[in-house]
Amino acid sequence: SGSKLCRMGLARVLKLGRSFPGVVLSSEATCMVSPADAEILLQHGVSGINCSWNRLGEIPFGSMGKGRYHRILPFLLAANPVNYGRPFQMNTAEAMAACLYIAGFKEDAALVLEPFNYGQEFIRLNRERLDAYAACAGPQEVAAIHESIVAEREAARAARES
Repeated sequence: SGSKLCRMGLARVLKLGRSFPGVVLSSEATCMVSPADAEILLQHGVSGINCSWNRLGEIPFGSMGKGRYHRILPFLLAANPVNYGRPFQMNTAEAMAACLYIAGFKEDAALVLEPFNYGQEFIRLNRERLDAYAACAGPQEVAAIHESIVAEREAARAARES
């Protein structure tokens, strides 16, 4: 999906080793995306790592440029046809749109998702969570909601299995 965003003029490729001053979405990050990132996004944008989840281990995270604002996304469900309904398995377009939505740029999130036939479904599937995250003041509040959602899902799964 990242390649399609580049072809559509909605994103561009960054070379390995080049620093990026905006929000860097990474599964290796420890700080959650939050509305507190709005100014960074407004000034510098968002970057994502365009790769298959099956090949994540091959990503040379150490060779990537230094970025000060590495962020991870909270609990969301993928809507893309490969990983539909799977938690945390968004593609690059879904991840970038989620980041923008949470930070308060809902129209930009819709624009990123527009070229994809599942774009509206991603928002529909996650609207309640996205709106809850977008109402937070900072990453700690987003993390608290994330943990609550994960705990609820684990409790529901445990109840089904017993």
